[in-house]
Amino acid sequence: MNPSGVTLRPVCDDDTDLLFRIFKSVNEPTFAALEMPSEQKDDLLNMQFVAQLGQYRRQYPSADYQVILVAGTEAGSMYTQRGPTEWVLIDIALLPEFRDQGIGSDLVRSLISEAHASSSQLDAHVRVDNPAWRLWQRLGFEAVDDDGVYLRIRVPGPVRYSDRDLK
Repeated sequence: MNPSGVTLRPVCDDDTDLLFRIFKSVNEPTFAALEMPSEQKDDLLNMQFVAQLGQYRRQYPSADYQVILVAGTEAGSMYTQRGPTEWVLIDIALLPEFRDQGIGSDLVRSLISEAHASSSQLDAHVRVDNPAWRLWQRLGFEAVDDDGVYLRIRVPGPVRYSDRDLK
C-alpha cells in the first residue's frame, strides 16, 4: 500500500455491479437532459456499459482490469494494457466521493513512472470536450491524434541511446 492508502486488485466476476456503478456515475450526467423514465436511462446506461466493457476486453484481452481501493474501500476502476514499448491507459474512473482528492492523478503518475522504467510510452484517449484534458496535459500528455470526438494522447517514453547512437 502506498502512503495515500490506495491499492489495486484484479476485477473479479462479483464486481459487475460495482463497475456499473462507477460507469453510471461518470456517464449519467450525459443522459440527465433526456426526457425518459429513470429506469429507461438505467437500461440505456447498462447497455452502454456492457458494450464498452466487451469492446475493451476484445481490443485489450491481456490488459489489467483492476479495482481501485482507498483504505480498503472500493473507490473506482483502472484498466491498463502493458505492451513491450507502448502502454495504454484504457480507462480510469472514480466514484464521486473519491474524486478531486488526487487519487486518479497519483495513479496516472505512478503508471507513467512504471511505463518509463520499462522504456515505454503511455497512451490514452480523452473526449475533445472533456475538461479533464487540462489535467492530462499537466500530467505530461500531448495530443497525437484527433478524430473529432476523442483525442489520442501520449506521454512519450524516455529516449534511450545506445553506445552506437552516440558515435
